[in-house]
Amino acid sequence: MKRTCLLALLVIASWLYAHEKYVTVDSQKYRVKEMGQGNITVVFESGMSDSIENWQSIPDSIAKIAKVFLYDRPGIGKSDSATTPRTLPNHVKELHDLLNYENIHPPYVFVGHSLGGFITRYYISQHPEQVKGLLLLDPAAEAWWYQMSAKELQEYKKGGDEVYRSRPRGQQQEWEEFLPNMEYMRNLKIPEQIPVILISASAWEWYKYHKKIIKGHKNSKHVELTGSHYIHQDHPDKTIQYIKDLLQTAGAQ
Repeated sequence: MKRTCLLALLVIASWLYAHEKYVTVDSQKYRVKEMGQGNITVVFESGMSDSIENWQSIPDSIAKIAKVFLYDRPGIGKSDSATTPRTLPNHVKELHDLLNYENIHPPYVFVGHSLGGFITRYYISQHPEQVKGLLLLDPAAEAWWYQMSAKELQEYKKGGDEVYRSRPRGQQQEWEEFLPNMEYMRNLKIPEQIPVILISASAWEWYKYHKKIIKGHKNSKHVELTGSHYIHQDHPDKTIQYIKDLLQTAGAQ
């Protein structure tokens, strides 16, 4: 009897904390990871070129108090090559369809790093009723690129092309669409009812441009932390606490 109970507990524990698998949706194969339980799901959206390993142990900590969903975007990490261009509408459609396929229903709290900030914000613009909180971790700030001259943008693109030339094709594809995707971010506003916490890292001079993302948004908090662009890796405890704060505000059980 004790042996049976122990095996049952082990099965439950493995399901709660490490359910990683591969699923195919619309001919696209994804690597996904689901953990934890709760009435609200925390969805992690990585930065450009980054796999779910980017989040280190943060999702495991959150899985103790909420349901967690992570995935590798097409062409990134262990997911198969992308079957569509890496535009923001395609990113959002893929995430939306993937969540539906996995029966992971709203409400969500989104956590977006860098490029993941674009994807989560654009998702909210398309499905505002589904999201109850947003944590932005040193997000890409479109205003920084908008203020560049044509020559500066050309030099920026040239530098990026050199960096990504030797990278895997999936990473190259995300880079190739990065600047064009800026057009989808023009005049994009986060609805007032969605609480936002935006964390700026000291490594890059994005702080004043981050302010424009939440300008006029009264339900937001802006924090600057000393550290690299991967600020969540430098400050995992604070990142976890900010996610908990958003879950509490959203009424997580």
